[in-house]
Amino acid sequence: MPAIIDFSGLPDTGAGPLGIDVATREFLRGFFRHARQNQFACLCPNDKAFTEFTNFAAEENVAASRCTALGRHGADAIEASGVLVRYDPDLVSQAWLRRYHGQRRYSLIGIAHASASANAMQAIGDYVAAPLQSWDALICPSEAIQSAVRHIIDGWCDYLGARFGSPVSCPVQLPIIPLGVDTGRFAAITGETKRQSQRRALALGDNEIAILYVGRLNYVAKANPLALFIAAEETAKRSSRPVRILLNGYFNDDVNEAAFIEAANGILDVAKLQIVRHGDEDFPDGVWAAADIFCSLSDNIQESFGLTPVEAMAAGLPSIVSDWNGYRESIRDGIDGYCIPTTMAPPGTGAEIAYRYFTRQNTYGDYLGAQSQSTSVDVNALGQALYQLVNDDGARRTMAEAAKKRARDTYDWARVIGLYETLWDALSESRMSETEMGARSGGQAFHPSHPDPFAMFAGFATRALGKGDPVQLTGLDWTEAFERIKLKAGLVYSGSLMELEELPFLIGHLEANPGVTVADILGAMPHVDADILQRTLVWLMKLGICRTAPDA
Repeated sequence: MPAIIDFSGLPDTGAGPLGIDVATREFLRGFFRHARQNQFACLCPNDKAFTEFTNFAAEENVAASRCTALGRHGADAIEASGVLVRYDPDLVSQAWLRRYHGQRRYSLIGIAHASASANAMQAIGDYVAAPLQSWDALICPSEAIQSAVRHIIDGWCDYLGARFGSPVSCPVQLPIIPLGVDTGRFAAITGETKRQSQRRALALGDNEIAILYVGRLNYVAKANPLALFIAAEETAKRSSRPVRILLNGYFNDDVNEAAFIEAANGILDVAKLQIVRHGDEDFPDGVWAAADIFCSLSDNIQESFGLTPVEAMAAGLPSIVSDWNGYRESIRDGIDGYCIPTTMAPPGTGAEIAYRYFTRQNTYGDYLGAQSQSTSVDVNALGQALYQLVNDDGARRTMAEAAKKRARDTYDWARVIGLYETLWDALSESRMSETEMGARSGGQAFHPSHPDPFAMFAGFATRALGKGDPVQLTGLDWTEAFERIKLKAGLVYSGSLMELEELPFLIGHLEANPGVTVADILGAMPHVDADILQRTLVWLMKLGICRTAPDA
């Protein structure tokens, strides 16, 4: 089943890419390369977004002629596809739009990345009251992120159930599909020739072990470097081989850079530190090929899946990662590397942190920092794992081969896009057979907070036009009538009225049938939408062109 992508373009992130933006770019490339569809449509807000979409397509040899831009209200085109995919969790606005057109017309699919921000938590919490259905899904890249999403949804269901005295549920499916990786690309940028070249450029000795971290260098919102520095220093002291930490990424600001340098100066002596900045022209493909071990010790709830460990596997590196979120699902402990135990403060001890974030006494950074500083990585276990891999060439080779195979078999985009397409097909079957929740009936508003203004404000007017009301012309001649229609104050918003080309027929019908009822007028013009026609009649009354008969 072909999917339509809801794509607004990628933001300019300044110094370097955010993980979610990297994941979005890689998804689009994988989608263009591996999706089983010939045409690629996107809902996009402007030409800039569509140009960006077609640029991604061109990178995968998909011609611009195979790409189509759709407006946000193209329900017919979306229905023909059956699937609308957003690469974030914000499905609620699209669900309300769909309810206007018909809830069975297509499925909505979002993807959960970071779920810790107020916006993300609110977007997910809004699912409970939104008109989402069992044929909609929020894809969770890991079991851990699925658990976090469920916690928000269940909390809302519990609250609303207690408030209204009746069980509340949310039908949205939460399937687990991991993020993907282009294993072919990593094969091309690694290998012995690349390794020797990069190691020479970095001045790495033949016997020196390079421990690589890739990503944002942010001790508050990504990963605190203390555990890595402490364990690397202890390993270097105990080992006969030189140890160097390679940090490949970017600092969000001077504060983070100063904090990293301060920590390195205070802890590292025997072990060395080298920082390779994101975008370094000498290393356009990063320094994956130069490394011996990948190490990422996330301690932060901002992390949801962790793409870099999967990239490390594709690069053929053994990994040492924190036993944290999606990391533990990608790196098999003792096979592809090691997962180092983590400990966090117990549930119930962070209510004040949540409250201060909610009331904006604390920033998002404060919120993340308060959580991460009360989350620890087992430095002793880390030291043991690091020492073993630094000093055991055979173990590194064995784990590297296992990791590379796992990347190909489990995380290559060819497989992951296939999992997406299987989900799309399953949701289509659900849409055809399962019960619709909150179906619109009669004249019910598509959105409770956006009702028909003529219904919501019916009490403002003396009366509403009725189907039995007789209507007649006031006696203006045609020239006078059309002069009034052309006035700026007369034609305020043409989009809510019938086509002006139809007016001569309507006025002619009124002229030939004085006192004809509204119902008869609707019957005489079945090709015009009834709502539009009735609005037009009242507009003509406003201009003094027609009126309801005196006895109405």
